[in-house]
Amino acid sequence: MKKLTTFVRNLLSVSPAEAKGAVIIFGIILLLIFLMFGADWFFAQKPQNLVISSPKMLDSLTVSLDSRKPNYNNSYQYGGQKFDKFESNKKAYKNFNFDPNTASVEQFEALGLPKFIAERIEKYRSKGGKFRKKEDFAKIYGLLPDTYERLEPYINLPSADDESLRTPQAEATNMERVASGSPIVDKPNESKEVSPKVNLKQPTRFDLNASDTTDFMKIKGIGSGYAKRIIKFRDMLGGFASAEQVRETYGLPPETADELLKYAFVKSGVRKLKVNQLSLTDFRHPYLKYFQAKAIIAYRDQHGLFKSAEDLKQVKVLDEATLLKILPYIEF
Repeated sequence: MKKLTTFVRNLLSVSPAEAKGAVIIFGIILLLIFLMFGADWFFAQKPQNLVISSPKMLDSLTVSLDSRKPNYNNSYQYGGQKFDKFESNKKAYKNFNFDPNTASVEQFEALGLPKFIAERIEKYRSKGGKFRKKEDFAKIYGLLPDTYERLEPYINLPSADDESLRTPQAEATNMERVASGSPIVDKPNESKEVSPKVNLKQPTRFDLNASDTTDFMKIKGIGSGYAKRIIKFRDMLGGFASAEQVRETYGLPPETADELLKYAFVKSGVRKLKVNQLSLTDFRHPYLKYFQAKAIIAYRDQHGLFKSAEDLKQVKVLDEATLLKILPYIEF
């Protein structure tokens, strides 16, 4: 200790007390480092026991593993039975109309649902559970949101929007009509044969940039989830410059996009970015990465205003594919 203190004193040119304090501090630091690494090693060697207290907890862990590591494991045990967790990924699923109150386990599996989800639905129904609207089906524990969005257009149940039309106020209005002798347009006995909603559901050609969720939901395979997702992507872009861009909507199946493009076209213009006026903070677009936007602004500040697309080509970080996609949204 004395030799170490003397060495520190000579090295740092400090007093004996300061040298002793420095040695103590260095010792404490080394001890803490040793304890940190030692603790990591000790707890890594100690076995960790995971206690599963209920089947619901097991289901939760299963769904979590399904979404995070789809190739981590192929099967699991539940209730003494062996289930293939990724059975739906191995089998080609089909989309068809179904009623969740009457569909069989085999039909649910054909729709792409895992077997344990299909059996959970059957168990729910056997205990008296009933699906009254489409949104009830989304509440099945373990059903992924993307799966529900895909199946929503094929569920033979009214949606929450349809149910909202059957309010007490609407019923009271009908009763007033009857009392006054006014004819009622909607006839419950004939609603299954001739329904005015059927005509509203018939798809017609529409402008992608001027449409709302109602227009998109007329297309086979598009429910409220996909409709909102398309509109959100459209708003981020500033409008579709080409109808084919709708294929870039996250999660939209190719066959659904094909069906949509039979009726959709682009007529309205897009919102353009004024490349010679905007600051880096405001110069944002989904097709541009941050470093590309930063390079464009830096080139403008160094070489002057952009006059045409040829000037943009001088920005080296802009590849040809990005340039072609962003040009319809640039205003010089």
